[in-house]
Amino acid sequence: MKKDELFLKRISAEILSELEQVSKLMAEYEHFGRKYSGNMDTYLLRVQASFMADFYMGVEKIFRTIAEELNGGVPRGDGWHKRLLHSMSLEVKGIRPPVISNILYAELLKFLGFRHVVRQAYGFQLDEKKLEELEGIFVMTWTRFSREIKKFCAFLEGKTK
Repeated sequence: MKKDELFLKRISAEILSELEQVSKLMAEYEHFGRKYSGNMDTYLLRVQASFMADFYMGVEKIFRTIAEELNGGVPRGDGWHKRLLHSMSLEVKGIRPPVISNILYAELLKFLGFRHVVRQAYGFQLDEKKLEELEGIFVMTWTRFSREIKKFCAFLEGKTK
């Protein structure tokens, strides 16, 4: 096995390992949803918001790995989180295809903004309507993310062109 192939397989393994952690988070979220469906109070809304913020943090860990290993580093300065997300929707000629589709980019942008609010605001300041909107796309966004990341890892491992 060539050095470059080994390098790309290692990156793929790291990405898939982190994806497995996000998968465990989503399994916990599904259990939470079954247990508390229809019984959401302000405390449970905080828990739901935490799941969504944790989801995006897992997504961002994967993107950081890709940026550090393939893109020459993570963006710096103000707005680096948004620039990192955007860079994942772009092709890097001769290096890699887009990691995510434009549709997924738009969905993840909503979770990025919400994660920022969760980290910066008090729990009682959460916008229930925004939380409800995100809850409506949460599982679908996770499913799309998982599928697109696995496809990207297949590219890294040379299984697709």
